[in-house]
Amino acid sequence: MRPKPPSPTTPPRVNTPSDSNTQAPRLRTPVPELHPPHSSPNPTVSRNINPANTPSGPTTPELPRVDISDLPDLSRATASGMNSYLLNPAMLRNMQPANEEGLRYIVGRKFVDVKDSGTVYVEFDTDLNTYRAMDLYKKLAPGPALYRNAGESTWSPSNPLKRAHAADTDGDPGVPRKQSSPEPLPAQWRAATAELLNGHFMRLHPQMTHGERVMLLRSYNLSPLQHVRLRDDLNANPLKLPAWAESHKLRSLDSNDPTRFDELHREIEPLLLPLRTGKLVHHGLHDFDVSVSREFLDAFLGKLGYLRNSNDSLYRTDIPAMFRGDERTPFEFYNDGRMLPRLKHPRGATTEKPISATVSLKLVKGYAGRGTESPDPEYLRYNSQRNKYPGKKPGEPDVESGESDNEWSDVSDMELDDERNYETIRHNQQFVFAYILDTRRMEVVLREENHFLNDAATRKGTWFPDDELEALISTSKRGIESQRLWLLDSTFTRAAKVDDIGEQARHGNSIEERTHSGALNRHEYDDLIDEVARAGKPILILDKDQDWFANDIVWPE
Repeated sequence: MRPKPPSPTTPPRVNTPSDSNTQAPRLRTPVPELHPPHSSPNPTVSRNINPANTPSGPTTPELPRVDISDLPDLSRATASGMNSYLLNPAMLRNMQPANEEGLRYIVGRKFVDVKDSGTVYVEFDTDLNTYRAMDLYKKLAPGPALYRNAGESTWSPSNPLKRAHAADTDGDPGVPRKQSSPEPLPAQWRAATAELLNGHFMRLHPQMTHGERVMLLRSYNLSPLQHVRLRDDLNANPLKLPAWAESHKLRSLDSNDPTRFDELHREIEPLLLPLRTGKLVHHGLHDFDVSVSREFLDAFLGKLGYLRNSNDSLYRTDIPAMFRGDERTPFEFYNDGRMLPRLKHPRGATTEKPISATVSLKLVKGYAGRGTESPDPEYLRYNSQRNKYPGKKPGEPDVESGESDNEWSDVSDMELDDERNYETIRHNQQFVFAYILDTRRMEVVLREENHFLNDAATRKGTWFPDDELEALISTSKRGIESQRLWLLDSTFTRAAKVDDIGEQARHGNSIEERTHSGALNRHEYDDLIDEVARAGKPILILDKDQDWFANDIVWPE
């Protein structure tokens, strides 16, 4: 995820235009909206409040008494507050058992079995980061929060007296429990699709081949939950497709209908940001991109903000920032006026030559060795990003031929140095820098989202980044302008523009020379960021307690 090394001496800087003043929109992570049911049976289960059935006639004298009771059991009190949300058993007759996630479904709505109580309708609460009981008819306020019982398919209300165990906090009682991933789309989606193709559609269209049935099902442009709903409806009435499916198909084909993507958007859009940040480890879907027609898919992806380049990769131009670990000093970027692509990447992901980066500040800390680990020695065999071939350490023999690491050098408008067998001067460098790249209005190809939304392109041979949470930035012939580059300090909580650092530094060459010679002088770069701040120039502040991702960055004006 890093390009090739820095240079101690660099030519006068090149003035380049800046176009990074647009604020990027954000993806939201709402809980999917659930519609009211088609029928309205009473969702509550009546309880006998006089279990002893003790008669109380008018002739029975009422004697004064003193009631003595234990302190309330809070867990039991919470469970009793569940009664208003319990479903009538009649509603459970056609409900499938809980899946491996402990969820039960009816027409896309989620239900769970509360241990020793009954079944309730639930919705995911993003503030509590878990499901909570809800009134199916929206007449009651949200009910108790529910938590999955370990090793069971049942759930229980939280007990306010229960203390977190070390296992709940990764061994540190001062660290909150890790948040669970947003609820994935139903695991039974693939099974429902298989049943539709190999069962119901085969019976309804016996003259069709399997491939023709696949294309027919795809033409309905159903969301994953709608696949499950269609399977369930055909199980109940196998003679013909339900009217809603035909109606949805017609609506999905009408490009002027603003509701054509509603169902798909409600299920897919909330997954994208958690997917991008690695919080959604398992989304339960494969081959999603071939479950609907290509025309419908491309229109839907366009609504979500994706574009498709000539290599069939999906990219976005509204990603505010990316993070990158790099051995090159800020002075090299400042003097050259740009960050050049250096690492060899296979062609075929981005429109132009890519520079790799990550969406996660935490990961870039690892790539940068937290500012204390030595760079890869292979990166230090180049004195400058303008070197076309690697050099040799002092005392090493000459190499007759060397392989250029800049295989796309023919497309660069910057003159490269094709000298061979020069002596390296930065092979003793001891640390890696961390940068934030302003990627607004740049083509950014995101790995996770392409695998989820565009997996068919992978099967055709399109190449996507290899590492988790990695992305590729398509660069022009000039690379990435230095105005877009911000250097992070050693605490990873503040960043200043590379250009401001270069303009502020009075002894930049000597600082860079000490870095190349092996001095652990990261503090000198921190001091330069302090000087930039004192000069009143913009500083990006990152809260040390927040886990920062690309979409979290808001650039200072």
